[in-house]
Amino acid sequence: MALSSVEILRRQLREKFPQAHGLRPEREESRPLENLFSVEAFPAGAITEVIPAGPGAGLSLLVAGLLGDPETAGPHPEMILVDGADAFDPGSFSGAACSKLLWVRCRSAMEMLKSADLLVRDGNVPFVLIDSSRMRRRDLTGVPASSWWRLKQNAESNGTRLLVLSSFPLVPCASLRLSLSADLSIEDFDRPRTELLGRLRAVPQRLRHAT
Repeated sequence: MALSSVEILRRQLREKFPQAHGLRPEREESRPLENLFSVEAFPAGAITEVIPAGPGAGLSLLVAGLLGDPETAGPHPEMILVDGADAFDPGSFSGAACSKLLWVRCRSAMEMLKSADLLVRDGNVPFVLIDSSRMRRRDLTGVPASSWWRLKQNAESNGTRLLVLSSFPLVPCASLRLSLSADLSIEDFDRPRTELLGRLRAVPQRLRHAT
């Protein structure tokens, strides 16, 4: 039976615009990010957001991996940690590791964003990490989107690498979003940190906004 004109038109539209008809072209699966504990793994002049892939993702381990375990203390900090919930535990790290870090302790979402804005605009330390992962979701969702866009613009202007840890997709203008996993459980509580760091995997997610 010959196809009607309408059916022919529908077929042509499906072939030309597969996204509009629920047909997705095949694409390669995202691969885990390499050199996760290197600052250069995160794009300069942009915001990278890291969210958990599920329970036991190990967001705090990422901070430990970035600090590393240096043998000697450095004369200047290499990164800034804007700690939204004042939850960082310096006692868990060596003095040499902490010497790499400028720790900014905050107690609210707006204090966190204002502090980050000042530090990114200053530009003296080119790597800024915002940890909002232990803050309440309702407090974070109240942050105006314009605050994040301002951070993005300032990061672009001076080449700052800006990394945001969050328990859910939060940053509307992130250039890269990573899904972090480590499959940790209570049985891993006493395992060496070096062993746990080796289990961290960060996989890029597909972003739906234009950057």
